[in-house]
Amino acid sequence: MSFSTRLALICLAGSWLLAVTAAAPAEEPMRVDLVQDLHWQDHHFVMTNWFYRYKGNDPAAQVQILAERGYDGVVLSLKDEPGRWRMLPAYLEALEEHGMTLTGIHTRFYVEDESYPDVVKKNLPLLEGTKTLLIPSVGSRTDLSRTDPEVVERAAKILREMSDDARRFGLGGVAMYTHVNAWVETIDDAIRAAKAADRRNVGTIFHLHHFQATNSTDLAGTLRRAKPYLMCVIIQGTDEDRATHKILGEGSFDMAPLVRTLREMDYRGPLGTMGFTQSGDIPGKLERARKAWDAIKEEALERER
Repeated sequence: MSFSTRLALICLAGSWLLAVTAAAPAEEPMRVDLVQDLHWQDHHFVMTNWFYRYKGNDPAAQVQILAERGYDGVVLSLKDEPGRWRMLPAYLEALEEHGMTLTGIHTRFYVEDESYPDVVKKNLPLLEGTKTLLIPSVGSRTDLSRTDPEVVERAAKILREMSDDARRFGLGGVAMYTHVNAWVETIDDAIRAAKAADRRNVGTIFHLHHFQATNSTDLAGTLRRAKPYLMCVIIQGTDEDRATHKILGEGSFDMAPLVRTLREMDYRGPLGTMGFTQSGDIPGKLERARKAWDAIKEEALERER
């Protein structure tokens, strides 16, 4: 082959590579700031809905059980219920005693209320400087449209208020809790509201159970679409073909590909497990779930080594 022919082929190959590169969609940049420094590879939390049927009024016992099983943090399931919020000081004391992190607090507000609950506001000074995530379920009492721009702006106004308070008290931001039949039901609902709020500390969680419960199927695509706004991930044991409440490590759903997708897309926030319907031997179940997570993480990271 002559030199001129080889040069022509090289130029042709270079032009093809440039065309392919130009055609490939650029990854959307992050729209939120992950200020917690709680990478899922090093930080595994538990939602306290594990304890709804076991020592539910004993924060010290709950945190001790989690610490003894090697969990790193908790997301408190307090919603907008004053009785649960009254336990916040006891949770904070127990977490400090065991050297654990308050990863987040699951709260709630309704679009029609034009603000978020006073029971949340009055407790924010207790959280000052903790970088805790506020994780609100966003509901509608009158089934307001999820896509009407005027309704979206009403929700965004509340999110901006929560965002401002989160900044004022040195919290980790506001990550909407996607929940079946709520006003923010899916990742797309959360992204729509986050875009309207237009704050670097307002984003979303990904919740596997509620992803499945809305009959969603494109798991990898949803995670990647959520990535610019993704601040927290919640998983649990489930089945491949339907949303079920099982402990991590049980059910037919293969968790490793989900976690591998998080690794491949360079997700750097926290990940944890919920136990909403669990009862019986909660300490034993939490022990099994923790061991299952270690195995899932090992499998998901195997190809990286």
